[in-house]
Amino acid sequence: MADEDLYRQTLKLADADYAKQQPFLLQLMTTSNHRPYTYPDNRIDIKSGNGRDGAVKYTDYAIGQFLEQARQKPWFDNTIFIFVADHTAGSAGKEDLPITNYQIPLFIYAPKMIEARESAQLASQIDLAPTLLGLLNLDYTSTFFGRNLLQDNPLPPRVVVGNYQHLGLFDGKDLAILSPRQGLRRHDDALTESRESRVTSDDPLISRAITYYQTASYGFKQQLLSWKPGKDSTAQVSEQ
Repeated sequence: MADEDLYRQTLKLADADYAKQQPFLLQLMTTSNHRPYTYPDNRIDIKSGNGRDGAVKYTDYAIGQFLEQARQKPWFDNTIFIFVADHTAGSAGKEDLPITNYQIPLFIYAPKMIEARESAQLASQIDLAPTLLGLLNLDYTSTFFGRNLLQDNPLPPRVVVGNYQHLGLFDGKDLAILSPRQGLRRHDDALTESRESRVTSDDPLISRAITYYQTASYGFKQQLLSWKPGKDSTAQVSEQ
């Protein structure tokens, strides 16, 4: 499905909810930037089906058209739009977790509510939900491992990354990698020279990575992370 068709359907759903005075949360996954990289003709100056460059440009075109149409809607001023990638075009490389290939954009747009600015702070996809709930100014109890990126946080920065084989923790400079059969490694200066070394669980960064993933695994297996709504609608935020 071409992105613009998906966005057109989204506008219809939002209009229907607004007509019923019902708040809405709509989550979409666009597919135009996937093989075979096809999209409607006469939208951009790259012919459909010629590869990722055209698909990316069409994706940008469709987002622009969607926001332009949304601006005409009565619900626009009170709506937050979030665009985020699920992964890069290719995360493979000579290293198991090449951290430079895990950089993705996060675009939050609500001109009536959020002042325009850029932030280069370290963050992961797990930080998106608590950030959004913070923007909505909601009280909630959660088992999130993520953080509200719009609040000052005394905890050290971190990024969690992974694939089907390896789990990583990046602190902005060095990267810890946990691999099958207790393979423990770290990459110093991971964004530049990326010097790999074998380490033990005593390494502080490795120990921190193990703590993140083992805690999440234990909580999931023991069913400690499930949502348990209370009787009261207000609660305090719990952050890991």
